[in-house]
Amino acid sequence: MPVVVGVLVLSREVVISIAVIVLAAAGARRIDVQWVGKAGTLALMFAFPLFLWADNISTGHDLVLFAAWCFAIGGLLLSYYAALAYVPLARRGAAGWT
Repeated sequence: MPVVVGVLVLSREVVISIAVIVLAAAGARRIDVQWVGKAGTLALMFAFPLFLWADNISTGHDLVLFAAWCFAIGGLLLSYYAALAYVPLARRGAAGWT
């Protein structure tokens, strides 16, 4: 199941990266990063090592795995919320294309 988290994170990053390249190539204004996106990234930075740790221990495995899933779900929700919040910002930034 942690593979699903990795796929969701990478999918979001690919979509955001393509959007950034398209907007930059079109001459759109710069878009500031969202605090909520930074919080999501931080949560995911805790989740991935916890998944690895949970795979390599026997004592406390369930507790560490639970913590990993809490950080992963929270991080994914925050990062996808931030991605959706970029849509109106990108539209405003694209207003300067002409």
